[in-house]
Amino acid sequence: MLTVLRRIDHLLHPVIGEIWCLHRVLPESERSSFASNRELELTPDYLESIISAKKAEGCHFVDLDSFVAVANGKRRGRRLIHVTFDDGFADVFTNAYPVLKKHQIPFTVYLSTDMPDGKADLWWLQLESMAHGDAAWFEQRIKEIYKRKANLAASMHELTSTLPDPGLCSRLSLTWEQLRFMVSEGLCTIGSHGVSHSALSLLPKEGVAQELEASRTRIREMLGVEVRHFSYPHSFFNEATNQQVWDAGYETAVIGYGGKARRSKGRKLFYRNYIVQP
Repeated sequence: MLTVLRRIDHLLHPVIGEIWCLHRVLPESERSSFASNRELELTPDYLESIISAKKAEGCHFVDLDSFVAVANGKRRGRRLIHVTFDDGFADVFTNAYPVLKKHQIPFTVYLSTDMPDGKADLWWLQLESMAHGDAAWFEQRIKEIYKRKANLAASMHELTSTLPDPGLCSRLSLTWEQLRFMVSEGLCTIGSHGVSHSALSLLPKEGVAQELEASRTRIREMLGVEVRHFSYPHSFFNEATNQQVWDAGYETAVIGYGGKARRSKGRKLFYRNYIVQP
């Protein structure tokens, strides 16, 4: 009986495609030696290879609004892919954008506005400096931090009162000028990833509201675009944070882990395919 019901559900809600979750695009020589950070990084060649492979399979790369419209049954379509980048690293512009432009791939940057403002502490990268090459120590600290009920950056700062590399954010982040350029060329959509890259489900209600509203206001101020889509930092969310996202006027939200997207009227929360280079 369950098998029959599952088949009926699959017929009523067919797979329409997937949303890719990416973070950084770096030459192999610049990728992290620590596994938890390395899995956030692709090389430009690998990015191009998976794009080419999917095109050869007959997949269609579409913008976020088109993907959402098909997912909600407002348009027809199958084998769709939308490419997204979380955070706001400069290598999206220097290394990923040339590949995306070459293949005319629409994409979304879910931006933490502290990144181009030079104020994000990038704790998971700062932790590398504190590890002094000790992979076991690094991975253990990462696990401990993610298991804590305190916000993640605050947990990291219990290990040190001073950032090992205070200039890291300014060196690694997209600038507002780079973002403005990509938007002007028509392939890039800007979504919100909050202000400070804080895990929303670990914040009080007032803190969640600040992350949702201030990030959108800052993007509008600097880029002149309206933000309608949100990505949960660290994929930390719950029913209460979802409700605040909808109440704030966002049309969709995404998290980092999942897989295929199915057609389902009224869908607003999307799980993405987290792309990891072997």
